[in-house]
Amino acid sequence: MNHCPVFGAVGGHAYGWVYPGPIGSVLTPRMVGIDEAYLLADASTFCGRCEAVCPVRIPLPKMLHRHRVVAYEAGHGSLLARVALKMWATIAVRPAIYHRLASFKLGAWKMLAGKRGRFKSFPFASGWTASRDLPTPEGKTFQALWKARNGKVK
Repeated sequence: MNHCPVFGAVGGHAYGWVYPGPIGSVLTPRMVGIDEAYLLADASTFCGRCEAVCPVRIPLPKMLHRHRVVAYEAGHGSLLARVALKMWATIAVRPAIYHRLASFKLGAWKMLAGKRGRFKSFPFASGWTASRDLPTPEGKTFQALWKARNGKVK
């Protein structure tokens, strides 16, 4: 649990279920049904850290991905979320456009957040901001950092 970046950022039982962290995001939908807990899989970044530190190598990212697929195929999520995902998929396969939009969005978020660096409320994120602030991304985009380092890992 303590190795998960999402769990580390939101902590404990932030999503209202008994079992926290990535294992809880896999177990809960299996216990109460995907219809009831389909949003839990959306909290994963699929970075694989949970699987890497698991002593028995439970494939949590793969299982969470499967939950997302099942939930999507069952039509869960708002129409807005489904349309936004389709729009993102269209842009994501066009790297030049994606990079420009990511840089623009990063700058716009920083400007709108001001010195505080957080939003108390944010359009389309009311589920998150109802109980916590939404921080703005820090620093530069990954692509900008990679380019600055000439594609080399430090």
